[in-house]
Amino acid sequence: MPEPIITATGIHKIYDTGTVKVNALRGVNLTVERGEMVAIMGPSGCGKTTMLNCLSGLDEIESGQVVIDGVVLHDLPDDNRSDYRARNMGFVFQLYNLLPVLSAVENVELPLLVSGVRPAEARTRSMDLLELVGLSDRAQHLPGELSGGQRQRVTIARA
Repeated sequence: MPEPIITATGIHKIYDTGTVKVNALRGVNLTVERGEMVAIMGPSGCGKTTMLNCLSGLDEIESGQVVIDGVVLHDLPDDNRSDYRARNMGFVFQLYNLLPVLSAVENVELPLLVSGVRPAEARTRSMDLLELVGLSDRAQHLPGELSGGQRQRVTIARA
């Protein structure tokens, strides 16, 4: 039987606006096996983004536990959690979050450079990733010069 890569147990998340408390997540349980593809679907405002933020350690949880590849995520201090995220997780944002003054290849290589990859290796890996998503010919283009679909593929390469 495959080992789970993600296990979330009893996740609770409450947003306190000062005037009202919103129970965004109530007892969420999730298991994702290594190599499994999962789609999180639901109407706007149902907690999809909150759940992803909690599963990745971007948001704190009130109770429960998130284990990613054997690491209890919310037991890590903030700095260690950020390092773990940078080294082990990739994010594809709905609105791309590309830096408009950087080319496609520079947007892809930035997280590699931040995580300590040598510049020459980061450039080679970034070009290889852009090739995989069919954008090697657009590597030097700024996000504003790319279509929406091309921007999304740059985001996928960066993740």
